[in-house]
Amino acid sequence: MRIKFCGTASLADMQCAIAAKCDAVGFIMGVTHRSSDVVTPEEAARMIRHLPPFIEPVAVTHLQERQALIDLVRDSHCTTLQVQNTVEPSDLEVIRQALPYVKILKAVHVMDRSSIVTARLYEPYADAIILDTRTEERIGGTGIPHDWDISAEIVANATVPVILAGGLTPENVREAIQKVRPYAVDVHTGIKRNGVRNLEKTLAFAREARNALSKTTL
Repeated sequence: MRIKFCGTASLADMQCAIAAKCDAVGFIMGVTHRSSDVVTPEEAARMIRHLPPFIEPVAVTHLQERQALIDLVRDSHCTTLQVQNTVEPSDLEVIRQALPYVKILKAVHVMDRSSIVTARLYEPYADAIILDTRTEERIGGTGIPHDWDISAEIVANATVPVILAGGLTPENVREAIQKVRPYAVDVHTGIKRNGVRNLEKTLAFAREARNALSKTTL
């Protein structure tokens, strides 16, 4: 199971993710809604210099204007763009043309069954869909799970990889993976202790995620 640790705000955060043998680290930049662990593109770029090979740096952003999104990726030196807010599908195509080496993840907030239609709308324009939770104030990092039955239906019918996010923790990630069968999982607040990324919880999350399907796939 592939794992992304989001909300990387310091080298200490990044070292936790590296110790857990993550596949990707997310840097939250360009926010318009309430968020935590926000960094600047320049701060992300400095941290990325210390990132080992084969770990993907992901620009996670609320920005919506396509040139701002392009500039954010270039300034941060990320190789994946996670668009957390609403954008037109055609804008994603413009971004892809400007940044052909960058993978694009489009967040879909699972509030009700309408998210099934939304995911299908973006599939032709994104390299992957990430299923997340939102509130009135936050469009990510809520710490709240959503309806995994809906997520499982999206995964079962998707034509691109689907990443599961939203309220995942070391305690529930195994059940979530077994139910949804996503391509990867993404966690932010679920590996914190006292508001700070915790090594013990990070390692536990990775262990539970990677072992989630071990019995069912034998």
